[in-house]
Amino acid sequence: MTLGPLARVELVCHDLARLRDFYGRVLGLPVTGPGFGLGPVALVLRPRGDVLFPAAAAPGEPATLLAFPVEDAELDRWHRRMLTLRIAVLDAPGPAGAPPRVMRVADPEGNLIELFVPA
Repeated sequence: MTLGPLARVELVCHDLARLRDFYGRVLGLPVTGPGFGLGPVALVLRPRGDVLFPAAAAPGEPATLLAFPVEDAELDRWHRRMLTLRIAVLDAPGPAGAPPRVMRVADPEGNLIELFVPA
């Protein structure tokens, strides 16, 4: 038996509208049905407190990390965009060409978003 490719990631959240704004407007993910398109994977936002996620996480505690590969030149543009939009950058990208080239921010619910340059 083998599993097929990952098809869906569900993020639980307290404020659905705020998270939709972050993933749609800030990150620019295309809306597809009830969630967002990430190539062959769907990102779906689910309200915290439903039958699958009844317990609330501690405030500010990251629940999930989503990692997105980006081109090296794009990573610095993403960094400037996050600063312009006043989104706290948890880990800023290193100098151009110096590994690891990664940036981490938190979405409004505390989930970690990682943008990285593949090796």
